[in-house]
Amino acid sequence: MKAIWIIAKKEYQLAMRSVATYIVLTLFLVVSGLYFSSTVFKIGLAELRSLFEIIHIILLFYIPAITMGSIARERQSGTLEVLSTLPLKLSSIVWGKILAALMQLKTLIAFTLVFLVIIMVFGYGIDYGAVICGYLGLILAGTAYIAIGVFASSLPSNQILAFVLALLISSAFYVIKYLLPLIPLNLLAPIQYLSFDYHLSSLLRGVLDTRDILFFVAVTVIFALLAEFNLQSRNLMQER
Repeated sequence: MKAIWIIAKKEYQLAMRSVATYIVLTLFLVVSGLYFSSTVFKIGLAELRSLFEIIHIILLFYIPAITMGSIARERQSGTLEVLSTLPLKLSSIVWGKILAALMQLKTLIAFTLVFLVIIMVFGYGIDYGAVICGYLGLILAGTAYIAIGVFASSLPSNQILAFVLALLISSAFYVIKYLLPLIPLNLLAPIQYLSFDYHLSSLLRGVLDTRDILFFVAVTVIFALLAEFNLQSRNLMQER
């Protein structure tokens, strides 16, 4: 666990020293702020659910961007081979990268608390349970997307290709909801269960269901294991 934290802390500090990080944060606040102002001040809707839905879409692009270099950059620069020779488990490297990206995600989401404060000041009858569940849902879904991004980054040495792969895989989980009308009834339930939006929508309504939490945890663990397996297989191929 100590090795995971050391890797995560180092990665997070490097990210927070990057100008690109603050450019992305600014763009995120501008886009989400414009949408928030249109729903709250124009429509008079004093809630954050619609904002959370927009943030979910933004995460589809934001998370592949922050994870695309997590492993691909290390392989491209040759530092991954150095890390592999250290007394570190591959699982520690993978989970360290995931934790670093999760810390960036939490930093991003923390900035949205300004919208919650505005709602608290000018709104009334706020469903705080739905707000808390909504934030929890974004973090859970975001963590799953991060694991997908780290897995995608473990496949190629090219960061742009890693971004595209992560975006495609993440988008596949998102667009399922639009394909449901085309799916036969006997396959509807299992395919719907794979939809991120299906599980996230319950949390955004303030419904805390352990099945939704377990789904996101399972996706995170599965893709983390796939990333670790891919790194292990590459190491074995290099040893031959």
